[in-house]
Amino acid sequence: MSANPLPADQQFFADLLSGLVLNPQRLGRVWFADAAPGGNVPEWPQLEIVLRGEYGALSEGEMRFIPARAAISPPGEKPAMVLSLLFAPAWLGLTFHDSRGRQPLRNLKLPHPQRGEGEAMLMALTHLARTPQDQAIIQPLVFSLLHLCRKVVNSLPGHTVPRADFLYQSLCNWIEDHYASPLTRESVAALFNITPNHLSRLFSQQGTMSFVDYVRRVRMAKARMMLQKYHLPISEVAGRCGFRDSDYFCRVFRRQFGLTPGEYRTRFQ
Repeated sequence: MSANPLPADQQFFADLLSGLVLNPQRLGRVWFADAAPGGNVPEWPQLEIVLRGEYGALSEGEMRFIPARAAISPPGEKPAMVLSLLFAPAWLGLTFHDSRGRQPLRNLKLPHPQRGEGEAMLMALTHLARTPQDQAIIQPLVFSLLHLCRKVVNSLPGHTVPRADFLYQSLCNWIEDHYASPLTRESVAALFNITPNHLSRLFSQQGTMSFVDYVRRVRMAKARMMLQKYHLPISEVAGRCGFRDSDYFCRVFRRQFGLTPGEYRTRFQ
């Protein structure tokens, strides 16, 4: 028996998330909430996972990402067991419920600031809601988000954040704020007074992607937002996202999203 067991509700969700993370073949397509008159409007992003039965138009194993302030329609009357994850700015909410019942069967809130890696993934999924057919990009993002949630739920209440976790989150936060600057493993490591190899270990052990992949994901999320909202030249978007070579920026963008920046922008005009 563990010397420091988790509280009962927390252990329940820890086991539930472990079952999903360790058996990804049980999970199917990721859908996105459509605006629906008269539906609920959540203040923060949510992820719903159908564990059993049918939940509205979703079948068992399928998921639905609900961006913040996106209207959602009622789920219907068919029986279903659903896990809902709510990503508030300072906490993670977990709910296990029967779609027919008004009250959740299990409910839990855990302190967890949505910064760094988690914030980047939520931002990317919010942008991808406009292109839901990009499942090759969307599904790995959602799996990474589930890994992060599992890590949060497996933390003991009141547990002091280990130095490695604190340093990793500090690195992620700094990259979020300085993504437009030239960022290399060596330069960032020097700023935090650690070695480049130590920095790489932090990302491989504390996160779900490498330092280079994390920087690229943050920059690509920012680029998508700029292309959707502003009519800036591609070269300026590249520069504002930390790319000094606009041709290289276009190649990276197309490799990740299957479209050139210009083609992507055209979709939203």
